[in-house]
Amino acid sequence: MKSIKHWFTPETINTFSSQYNPQIQLIKFMGRYRLDMGGLTQSGPIIEDIWSQSLKKLLPKKFLPKRTLILGLGAGSAARVIASRYPETKIIGVEIDPQVVNIAQKYFALHKIKNLEIINQDALKYVSGIKAKNTFDLILLDCYLGSQIPVGLENPKTLKKIKNLTKHLLINRLFWDKHRHKTLEFLSSLNQSFITSSHRTTWNLVISVNNI
Repeated sequence: MKSIKHWFTPETINTFSSQYNPQIQLIKFMGRYRLDMGGLTQSGPIIEDIWSQSLKKLLPKKFLPKRTLILGLGAGSAARVIASRYPETKIIGVEIDPQVVNIAQKYFALHKIKNLEIINQDALKYVSGIKAKNTFDLILLDCYLGSQIPVGLENPKTLKKIKNLTKHLLINRLFWDKHRHKTLEFLSSLNQSFITSSHRTTWNLVISVNNI
């Protein structure tokens, strides 16, 4: 029988690798799984809490999206929060790493999230293939390879393209140590082309992007 101390100690259940993430760790802590990649937690209760807080703070109270796009699905933390808060919304989750999707299906019950369609594709390629404006009511941009933002996803032209696809765009950024300065620079750049508001959590800053 495992002790109470063990319950409060993170346990590495398994370690995986892929062409996109050389180290993927499945961690169990207090009875729940989380997924760490590049030394950072990418999916699990912490990420769910970030999105739960930010949706409440940054979106209108009576907002009811019909179509939601998540760029950077991971193991489905954001999708789980969206499905709980907006049970009628259709969710498109784009994830570049098939290994992450496989892990999520096995350990995070990704297939049980209501109205979720999984697209295994690069986020930039996916959005570049969409021609119609306002295709989605809500887009969450949460793409990381370890602690790095994929090349191109900070480009103003790319962000304008993504913003044209939706009325509400929320971007999740790291906001601690060296990441704080990078996020503040990114926010300053955003403010040259958009109107922004943000919600600060313990380790992250979620930014709401609106057209001027």
